[in-house]
Amino acid sequence: MFRRRINYYPYLLITLIFIIICIFLIIDYKLNASIIEIAKAKAQTTVVQDINTVVNQEIVSQIKYQDIVDIHKDKEDRIVLIQPNTIVLNRMMAATSFEVAKSLDNLSAENIEIPLGQITGSKILAGYGPLMKARIITVGQVYVDVLNKFEEAGINQTRHLIYFNISSKVKIAVPFLNEEINVSTTIPLAETIIIGEVPETYVSVSDDKVPIYPFIKK
Repeated sequence: MFRRRINYYPYLLITLIFIIICIFLIIDYKLNASIIEIAKAKAQTTVVQDINTVVNQEIVSQIKYQDIVDIHKDKEDRIVLIQPNTIVLNRMMAATSFEVAKSLDNLSAENIEIPLGQITGSKILAGYGPLMKARIITVGQVYVDVLNKFEEAGINQTRHLIYFNISSKVKIAVPFLNEEINVSTTIPLAETIIIGEVPETYVSVSDDKVPIYPFIKK
């Protein structure tokens, strides 16, 4: 009698299907990772540009250094104290937070378009292929901090810069995927050149006196 031959075909077919599924899952995972990273990068750029535009147009363009900083001098015209106008700054911070939040809400109604060719990582194909749409959704509050910096600007000259650090959180939504990212940008508000000796202390926004000289950078 002849021994019955074992039919390996079903086993090979199952193995092949399993391998194909694994390959598909790996490709799908890598594609999803690429899509979300590209969407995050585009969203970061879009949001930062939007914040910079609205703040420069609505806030910075209407402010001068003298509006937000009081410089006190002695009888010999020497600067003895640099003090920010906290009332004006707080008003500006509130207006900035409102304008940025409103702008981000308007941005949520728009879509970011990503050419699928960009997912391949090829510079040649980056601008080609069907467009995938991603949405930017505001999920966090807008935070505004006042920062300042003193730096040497020449012989016996010191530059004083005041700027806003603005941060928020947004969600990037693409088909079947979404992820939250933190977005922040720094926007110069005003600056001036202090000629001569600078005072030893600077009154911060919180009304605390802090030494100026550690802030001065060469």
